[in-house]
Parts: sequence; structure tokens; C-alpha cells
Amino acid sequence: MSFRKLTISLAAVCAVSGGAAQAERLAVEGVYAARTDAARGVAEISIEPIRGSEGYALENALIAQLGEPRIRGERFFRIAPASFNVDVSHADVATLSGIAGSRIYDIADGEIEHTRCVRRVKLEDGSKECVESVVDVYECRRLHVEFRPKVELVGSAGVLYRRQDSFSNSQRYCADSSFVPSADAMIEPMISRFARSVRLDLAPEQRFNRYRILEGRSGLERSDRKAFKRAIKLTKSDPVGACNVFEDILTRNPYQRSALYNAALCREADGALEFAAEAYDQLILASDKSRFRNGMARVNSRLLAREQLAALSLPAMALAGDTPQSPSIE
Repeated sequence: MSFRKLTISLAAVCAVSGGAAQAERLAVEGVYAARTDAARGVAEISIEPIRGSEGYALENALIAQLGEPRIRGERFFRIAPASFNVDVSHADVATLSGIAGSRIYDIADGEIEHTRCVRRVKLEDGSKECVESVVDVYECRRLHVEFRPKVELVGSAGVLYRRQDSFSNSQRYCADSSFVPSADAMIEPMISRFARSVRLDLAPEQRFNRYRILEGRSGLERSDRKAFKRAIKLTKSDPVGACNVFEDILTRNPYQRSALYNAALCREADGALEFAAEAYDQLILASDKSRFRNGMARVNSRLLAREQLAALSLPAMALAGDTPQSPSIE
């Protein structure tokens, strides 16, 4: 009986066969969609000076984050200096502006007590007992920091994207310690977190993950159970061979859950996303488990990423590995 023969990329094969630590897992590499479609078709972003007390730091964080994304080695956004006279009348050009302010409060926050012994006596058994102690009282303070950023992406069609957020953090410190928290050190991760969120909202992301296969063999005939067990071992050294066995078993057992799920993972790894979606859809109809829904979500994200990449007319190599695959039959 014929079955799909997979052609998982060499990179994925090497990643899975790296050692026993990756046993019973399959590597999946793909390009996943931006969390919003706001910047579809935008190739160049000019980041204007961000206003506010934390504007300079956020501006630098945004430049770093939005200039970072590369898909198959191809830079996703061109970042233009704000000093350049960018013409936003072009559909693929947009400007990012915003404001980022902070508030810092350093207020009294009660006291802390420490009891310490000032006189001990030696007992007959040689041990010592505290017979006099004092209570030291130390004043405490609380450093409370708030960070409120807001950005807006504007293109030829008007406002394409808005994001605003509010972060806060507090640290208590007392006179019994030399430690004094730094407001800058508390604000820095908030700035990084916001800039990272903007990046994930606007640009696709190329990711590599390893997913554990299912090993249950219930419902299989003896010969297929043996083949399934052999395929599990093959995932350590020959994931392509393992995937071909899972697909072969599936032709005779189209509703066996483990074979269907493992085949779905194989199709993800192979970039055969439509075929992977079919398998996940069958699994979800039979059992609405999170691993099946997560698999479908990954596939849908990669299908959307194809559209986002195509809107930029990136070179063909930018889509390599995420283009639709046709099943080959043997």
C-alpha cells in the first residue's frame, strides 16, 4: 500500500539525532505569524524619537527588537533612522512613534525587628543559653516604579497599529541591609518586555522546537505494533525513516491516535501544513486535548505567516521550508 514519503530538512534531522537527550521527540522548525496583521506589507519602519522620561531607552529597545527579525536569513524590517525624511505615502513604509513615561515613589513602609542575644551563660552540659537579648528595630522603605508606554504605527492608509501598556513593580528594603533597589534596574525589564511584545505583534518569528511523540500502540495488529516500536527508536537517529513508518502504519490504521498524531508532527516538520491540519482536525474531533489544539494552532500560525511573508515579496528562499509540499508516493 502506498504512503506519503516525507522529506524533512537536513537541519531538522541533525537537530533530532544529536543524542539520547532528544529521544522520542521530533524537531519542528517553521516561521510563525506575527500576533497581529497590522504590519502586513510593511517593509520599512522609521522609529521617531519616543517622547517621555523613558523614551530614549524604549526607542533603542524598539530599534533592536524590530531590526532583529530574520526569516531564513532575510531581514524582515528595514529600520530607518528618524532623521531620514521617510515618505510614508508608499504602502510598504510606516513610522512608529510614541511616549513612554515612568513614575517613581520611595515611601516609608513600616519597620522590621531582629532579636539578638547580648549575654549567654554556660550550662553544666557544656551548652550555652541566652539569658539577655535586645530587639533591634530598623526602618523600612518601599520603592515603587510604574512604566506606561504607548506606541503607534502609521502608514499610507493611516494608523495601522496601536499598543499601550502599564507595568509596575515594588521592592521593599530595610536599614538592616546595605541593599538599596535601583529604579533604573526595575524599569529596564519592563521596557524590554514591551518592546518584545511590539516585535511579536508586528513580525513573524522563525522558531525551532522539539515535540514528544505518542507511544501508545493500542488497537494495532502485531506486525504494526512491532513496526511502531521500531519507529519510536528511529526517532533518535533517523527521524525521516521514523516518519515514513508512522505514515505507513497510518494507511492501515487511519484512526489510531498515536500514529495519527505522530504523522501530524512529521508533516509539520516536513512543511506539509495542509496535510498536518487534516490530521490535527481528526484528532481534535476525537479528543479535544491541548496537545492536539496546540498543534493545530501552530499549523494555522505558519499558514498565516506564509501570507505575511508573501505580502513583502521576499526572495523565494525566505519561504523555503514553509512552502506547501506535495505528497510523493512510492
